[in-house]
Amino acid sequence: MDKGNKDNIDRDRRRLLYLMGLGASALIALDVIEALKLDRLFGGNETATVTKTETATVYSNTTVTETETVTQTQTVTQTSTQTCPTTTQPPQSLEQILFGNNNNMQFIPLKVTNVETDSNNAYLTVYDYLTNTQLQIALPIQYVSNGNINIENILSAVKDYNSNNGTNYGLYLVLGRAGLNQAIQQNGIWYLPASQIYYNILISDREGQDVYNALQNLLNGNATVVMPTSNQGPYSNSLWGWSNVNDESIIIEYQNGQQVNSVTNYINLADYILGTPNNSNPTSQGILHVDTIASTQESSVYQNQYPVYNVNNYFGTLIVLKQSQGYELFSNL
Repeated sequence: MDKGNKDNIDRDRRRLLYLMGLGASALIALDVIEALKLDRLFGGNETATVTKTETATVYSNTTVTETETVTQTQTVTQTSTQTCPTTTQPPQSLEQILFGNNNNMQFIPLKVTNVETDSNNAYLTVYDYLTNTQLQIALPIQYVSNGNINIENILSAVKDYNSNNGTNYGLYLVLGRAGLNQAIQQNGIWYLPASQIYYNILISDREGQDVYNALQNLLNGNATVVMPTSNQGPYSNSLWGWSNVNDESIIIEYQNGQQVNSVTNYINLADYILGTPNNSNPTSQGILHVDTIASTQESSVYQNQYPVYNVNNYFGTLIVLKQSQGYELFSNL
């Protein structure tokens, strides 16, 4: 083969290989980009490295002159950003936070752990035993007061009494469900519509679930309220007391001495809060009531005048603040 013909063949071969390389690279790049477009649906940055080997055979007339293999490597990088749609949940009302979807629950005891007051409001930090969370609640000060006693004084006295006597009394705000959807949250504090809600403020040495059970039995008619004094009755484990149902003096016969001791300790705590030590009947002042919640049965009449009530099922004793304003959830306490 002469030199001119060989040069032409070399030139044709290089051209063919060049065209094959461009074509293959373009096709490969297109395939990769299409794949990356699919990957983009899943977000992130994608990089693909493609290696393509092409073999070319160059012909001169009918004679195979030379076979040459070309390997090309091409890197294709494509960056994609995926924006996921977000769903904004509507804010929950205080009723939804406290009760959720539990339509059977009509009230909840919230343990008060801290109180601060100003000239207008009492700001309560409360613990919700159902959700194990704390909330900030505000009420007008006159709705949590009676005379010179307010909820801040009560919590302070309870803490001091516990510290001095090794007891475990707690202060509870028992909120009814009705009207809570009108509460407004500002700066993390729920302001209650005091004139539209039903509530009680009470003291118990039991946990929230036990307080709820006692009040639920009262609500269902499975229990009643009697108001004991610390005066010993004529029978074993009995105390003189008062019945709100019939407005009369009665004798309450408890099941055992432990219940009697518990009741008298509540009376001592009420005296401590009121600053009236050794008062056997702090309920008579009309500020704090000492109430036993129990299922009772009249068993006899003492001296033909005073009914004797046996306690069949003891649900506990409470100290209840008789607030000067507002609607009581349990008006018989």
